[in-house]
Amino acid sequence: MADMTVGIPDREAVEALLAFSTPSVLNGLKRLGKHPSELESLDRNVVRCISPGLGRRVGFAATRKVWTGRDNPESSGLTALDIPGAHDDHILAVPGPRILVAENVGDWRGRVCIWGEVAANLYKALDCTAGITNGPVRDIDEMQEVGFQTYAGGVDVGGGFVKVLETGQPVEIGGVAVATGDLLHGDGHGVVKVPLELVEALPDAIRGHEAKERNVIDLCRSSAFSLPGYAAAWTARSY
Repeated sequence: MADMTVGIPDREAVEALLAFSTPSVLNGLKRLGKHPSELESLDRNVVRCISPGLGRRVGFAATRKVWTGRDNPESSGLTALDIPGAHDDHILAVPGPRILVAENVGDWRGRVCIWGEVAANLYKALDCTAGITNGPVRDIDEMQEVGFQTYAGGVDVGGGFVKVLETGQPVEIGGVAVATGDLLHGDGHGVVKVPLELVEALPDAIRGHEAKERNVIDLCRSSAFSLPGYAAAWTARSY
């Protein structure tokens, strides 16, 4: 795999985004010129935050495709990577912090969970702060205890086959295409993809938008409030 550290923001710049909520990140992207149609956030009907109390997460995507089901995938002619840990090497090629992004191309609406307590501990050891999948997960309390944030299609009891089909290839989850090395930001609201070229400018853009919102909120709480004044506050020169 090519050196993925070339031309990307450093860890300090990435982790600076943890100071802001995911909706604020989205506002910052719009302030930097991203049209709403260009904003890429995962569909809440497919993926939701399982442990909102764990707070925000940001990281570079390490992608994989998996298959889950009650029958062995080889019976359907699928080729799986069966050696334990062999499919995890690619994670280490991704700069930290990392987020595992696993597209379930099997019975992702079914009951077979893609990960739980054991996998959460493994991925934490590999500097993954969170995992994203369109299928269900389990062992919620145990994952919360280790601090592994999860965005998933829901929770279930598991029970069946989980096979890794490929690693490092582009995936699609919640209507968003994710490639290995893409930057993702998530919290209890959901997950958004952050263009790498905007990372350095994003904190100031977010603070500028927040300053404008604060001005509007302060007006709403003051005795000088009026609807014309409210409209003027929104259309005033940006901070």
